Amino acid sequence: MTHCSIDTFTENCKLVIVNLAMLIKIILQNKKNVKVQLRSGTEVIDEVDFPLDFHFDTVLVTSIDKILKENRIDRVSPPDVLLEGFGEEASMSSLIAKTVAEALKIK
Repeated sequence: MTHCSIDTFTENCKLVIVNLAMLIKIILQNKKNVKVQLRSGTEVIDEVDFPLDFHFDTVLVTSIDKILKENRIDRVSPPDVLLEGFGEEASMSSLIAKTVAEALKIK
């Protein structure tokens, strides 16, 4: 790992800074469970698991809100959002996850 200071800022330092960016990852697992992770680079900082059911929209928003609150992340500028496992474009769960991800991008 490259250590950087203001005086010696190089291309390698830029890569280190990018890898430390916060990310919310919403993962659909085996079409029955959903995992919401807060990540910094490749490290999982916090995560919440819940079943995919009729109340997916409410549970997803509540889970993201809980992770942001517990980790003291400002809701005005939340981390980027990545969706994984939501392959079917027309499925309701996929549409809900995409809508929530887009809503988090609004600042």
